[in-house]
Amino acid sequence: MSNTSCILPWLHLYVNADGSVLPCCIGDYRYPLGDAKNSSIEEIWNNKNFKNLRYNMINGLESPHCNACYQSEKMTGNSARTHFNQKFKKYKFLQNFTQPDGYLEKMDFKYLDIRWSNICNFKCRTCCATFSSAWAKEDGNKNVYIFAGGNSNDKLYNELEPYFEGVEEFYFAGGEPLLTDKHYAILEKLITLGKTDVRLRYNSNLSKLKFKNKSVLDLWKHFSDIEIYASIDHYGEKAEYIREGTNWKQVEKNIRQIKEYTPHILLSTNSVISVLNVSTLNNFYNYILENNLYSKKYSPTLYTLIEPDFYNFSVINDNLKHKIIDELKTRNFDDNLNAQIDDVIQTLEKTNYNHENRNNFLEQTKTYDRKRNRNLLDYFPELKSI
Repeated sequence: MSNTSCILPWLHLYVNADGSVLPCCIGDYRYPLGDAKNSSIEEIWNNKNFKNLRYNMINGLESPHCNACYQSEKMTGNSARTHFNQKFKKYKFLQNFTQPDGYLEKMDFKYLDIRWSNICNFKCRTCCATFSSAWAKEDGNKNVYIFAGGNSNDKLYNELEPYFEGVEEFYFAGGEPLLTDKHYAILEKLITLGKTDVRLRYNSNLSKLKFKNKSVLDLWKHFSDIEIYASIDHYGEKAEYIREGTNWKQVEKNIRQIKEYTPHILLSTNSVISVLNVSTLNNFYNYILENNLYSKKYSPTLYTLIEPDFYNFSVINDNLKHKIIDELKTRNFDDNLNAQIDDVIQTLEKTNYNHENRNNFLEQTKTYDRKRNRNLLDYFPELKSI
């Protein structure tokens, strides 16, 4: 495989809540491969954009869709691309069936990540209306609710259902997946098929464990391989500021309920590392560990924010940056978490201060603090110098 090649365009499908098809969940949204609202998945799989992406990867050329991975690799040497190439390395032979122009006849999905809608009860600071109906409503959008398949998701679901038996991993994220009807339809279909050894992986805010008359705990008991990465960027009041809509006491209660009723689930955290939480990252992970807010093994994932740029590390002045780096270097976690925090440190060290991004951060913060009756410095006094 070339140094730009990623296995995902050979075995994976990502569809965004607005219908955009991308190489993966961190693909650049400015360069969609297709639109599931207007075209079938079969048409998109070998359209000009998808074929060009495969062609570029096989020939060692960069594609604008994959900028996030290129940036991450320049900063740390690691990226989603390197992660998935390792995870699905047994399927790298699939590239051998690609025609010179990037055409790949067979759709053999091993990994599906469909963001069925933007339905969400949170308004996370680093999110937007595309991924949150609560954001859309607050911003006065004409269309509060959007669906990957257009007016509904029935057609898209019916297109993908025949591939469920071959899928090894379903990834559910949002919107909020535990408030998404098609999530429950997929689980019920898999139970009917007897395919309960498939891996189910989640990013969820864990604010709700019931949807209409369905208990997700009852469904999860049927499956043997479940990984839940709670979308948590901090604890307590800081969590409630970053992810507006959070009731921290309820989230903790739900975590303990999952541990009690479905102890076979690997329950960990997935955190977006931004200007808001990087200063107190060690405190956050100490809290999770000390309060045992995980099950089986704590194996968190950290995503260092790139976009929107007014929340990334470029808004941090040099004096504060050096203080943060010194604090992060005092951490004492296991090798996995230490290595990921090392990546955060490297990104901090290589990110230059940008005055325009800093001003946009202040403007964005003032706007939404006013709407939500918040004050940044009440929650994050350590950011006063910004």
